[in-house]
Amino acid sequence: MAQKTTGSPAETVVLDAENEPSKSDSELFKETFGAQAAGVAIVTAQGITGEPAGLTISSLSSVSADPPMVAFSFQNRTGSAAKIVDSPSFLIHLISGENVDIAKKFATSNYPKFEDETTWGWLPTGEPLVHGINRVFRVEPVSRVDADPAVVFIARVTEFVQHNTDEITPVVYHARKFHQLGDHYVI
Repeated sequence: MAQKTTGSPAETVVLDAENEPSKSDSELFKETFGAQAAGVAIVTAQGITGEPAGLTISSLSSVSADPPMVAFSFQNRTGSAAKIVDSPSFLIHLISGENVDIAKKFATSNYPKFEDETTWGWLPTGEPLVHGINRVFRVEPVSRVDADPAVVFIARVTEFVQHNTDEITPVVYHARKFHQLGDHYVI
């Protein structure tokens, strides 16, 4: 199918052979990255008024091993992201197959994530730790970039709070769904 584009870069629309609009850049971008598998993490921090807050992300990536640094982003400054965007430190909980239900809850707007006090606790450093997740580290941002509507962080790992990599089931987020990986997927 022949396609051409029209409009400014921010408003580009792809036209099909009949010059009918098919998909916007935003739609194409979502489809493109939706087809790219990504790891899943929950980010938690103390909110601006002292309450615990957190959200599920798929934007986490390693930046450096020496010193240990990561990058991640929040899509916007609403909901849980707005409560913790200016926090001086965060906990990053790396999700495995055993934690998918927790990740789904933290991905749901207005879900009472911290209502059940038996599922989490405060660290002495002030961040909320979600129980039952085997790989958790504490980070402090070294830079925040406002990429409206997103905020991008580069953060230094300051502590490995939980570090158990034995017998975990890897999980990725792909096509807006969680997928567990097993040894039979090794190629």
